[in-house]
Amino acid sequence: MTQLQRSTTVPQLNPTIWNALELVRLRQTPWHKNQAVFEQLKSLGLVEAIPQTTQTPTPFPAPLIAMLTEEGRLLLETRSSHQDALIKLLDA
Repeated sequence: MTQLQRSTTVPQLNPTIWNALELVRLRQTPWHKNQAVFEQLKSLGLVEAIPQTTQTPTPFPAPLIAMLTEEGRLLLETRSSHQDALIKLLDA
């Protein structure tokens, strides 16, 4: 069990980090586009680098893409829940 799994609070991460996590959640993001950010996310256990799969074989090595880990997905869900609760509180 990691530190993120034990915590019920959302960590204070840089907005660039949150944006990168959202991009990874929404689509395949090449690792080399945000290598420094992805390395930080990888050290936190939130993303991992995997080879991109293609339908046709190619003589070139597959580029690495960032993929959310289960912990990264849970963190984004927790953040979304916290934001929804805050919006409801402010609307009340």
